[in-house]
Amino acid sequence: MITQGEKSQIKQLLQDPKWQTVERVVELVIERIKDNSPLRETNDETLREFLLQEGQVRGIRIFIKELYEIVQSE
Repeated sequence: MITQGEKSQIKQLLQDPKWQTVERVVELVIERIKDNSPLRETNDETLREFLLQEGQVRGIRIFIKELYEIVQSE
């Protein structure tokens, strides 16, 4: 469980102008993941790679969304 103090710290972090840099890096990482072709030698390997990449992107987005939801629930 996240404490009230931790919620406050997250809120301060998200309001800090430096947070825009973090969001920019997040988008660059996602772009790099998507730019990596999932094509492999077999259909199964290609599907596996595609799903792994999508999982990485979704995980990053879920994490960022969770930070904003923590602050909104404050």
